[in-house]
Amino acid sequence: MFFPGVERPIRKPASFLFVVGSLATSFLLLGAEPAKGPAEPLENPPIGPFGYSLINTEDGGLLEEGSFQSVEECADCHERQAEEMAGSMHQLAHTDPIYRATAELARVEAGEEVYLHCAGCHSPQGVTMGLFHGTTEETLPDIAKQGILCDVCHQITELTGTSGHWGEPGNASFVISPDEDRKFGPPAGDDAAADHLVETREFLASSEFCASCHTIIHPLNGLRLEHTYAEWKDSVYAEKGIQCQDCHMRSVETAVRVAETMVPATVIGRSEPSGEEREISPHFFTGANANVEQLGGSAERAAMAEARLKSAARLEIVSPESVEAGQPLGFDVVVHNVAAGHNLPTSLTELREMWVELKVLTEAGEVLLHSGGLEENGDISPRAMRFGALAGDAQGNVTYKPWEVEQFLFKRLVPPKGSESDQFEVPLPRELSGRVRIDAKLFYRSAPPKVVASLLGDESFEVKQVEMASANAEIAVD
Repeated sequence: MFFPGVERPIRKPASFLFVVGSLATSFLLLGAEPAKGPAEPLENPPIGPFGYSLINTEDGGLLEEGSFQSVEECADCHERQAEEMAGSMHQLAHTDPIYRATAELARVEAGEEVYLHCAGCHSPQGVTMGLFHGTTEETLPDIAKQGILCDVCHQITELTGTSGHWGEPGNASFVISPDEDRKFGPPAGDDAAADHLVETREFLASSEFCASCHTIIHPLNGLRLEHTYAEWKDSVYAEKGIQCQDCHMRSVETAVRVAETMVPATVIGRSEPSGEEREISPHFFTGANANVEQLGGSAERAAMAEARLKSAARLEIVSPESVEAGQPLGFDVVVHNVAAGHNLPTSLTELREMWVELKVLTEAGEVLLHSGGLEENGDISPRAMRFGALAGDAQGNVTYKPWEVEQFLFKRLVPPKGSESDQFEVPLPRELSGRVRIDAKLFYRSAPPKVVASLLGDESFEVKQVEMASANAEIAVD
């Protein structure tokens, strides 16, 4: 940790120093996992009928064009669900410009099989109908661009992850079988008013269902690039039977209450206006991407994501009540994960950034310590108290391209209902009197600005920085 004017910064003794090649920057990371070296390539990488994506159909063949109903068709009866989903990252799964730029780069640098590995989750209908073969984005049919269709989730017949190569759900590990006259629903999903047959599939209410796409495994080396499901499975949330849907298919207020009480919340409503009232989940799919509006979604969804971020963590400063002038002031900064059923941050942790900006000031406003501020180029100051990961290629250079990832150079995350702390010590001038103030703020952003700029070029935007939590303390100087 760097203190302006102080030559002897002190933090916890257990630390790892990594010099990361392409960033040419040193990070002092406490409590982080050390690099373990590149992953070994698999002798027989699992490959299905649609490439490295594990998505499948009943007979393993292509589905006919027109097999899936559009969101607009479903909205004829299910207007509420369509409105809830509108502007969400599920709806933007294919058109999100950051995903589009990354996927097209993957197609060029890594090949069609890797592109289809991505598309298996971002446009399952496009993959299973073979719409990506021989087409460009301009000539791609609209149905393939609609992201996660209602008709995707409600036409999945089987989850195949736990019985497959990886032994866990991931990489679109499911079988899909569209039928205009039959849909699948979760328990309590039967509705006599429906114009189509509704069959129950228990897994629709399970975290394994979500993990089918929200676990991303590198198909060539088995490295877990996105492992939210495993984070949840090892947590008290799983022990209490709280599923992904209990937080992400609820309002922000309800999700917070679930995390506080550790009791799932039942929501009553109608599947369609003339149907009977029953247990039914809203379709908000609220996550942590506060930039959803800039990506083509709605301001409402961005506000929900920001509110969710502000509910997820608590920041604490543990310090003495007083300290002698001329003596070092020692204190701890603690980040608590209070309302996320997975690590903070989660998902593609090599992109997600969470960090603490910390200041120690005298009564006169003199700064004795400042860490975690942003540099001129938008980077977080190198030695901030930070969380997330750095992904590396085979040579140990930092990369943000998933197909290049062979190892993690570091990873530091805050587990569900857990905490991470750093210890600080700052010398106080002998002539100091009065009080000193410690201010701490916890920030989050979904991707480094330089990565967004490199992907989007002239279409880039300012990545939103969300203040998740804050804390302060005052210490008397004797």
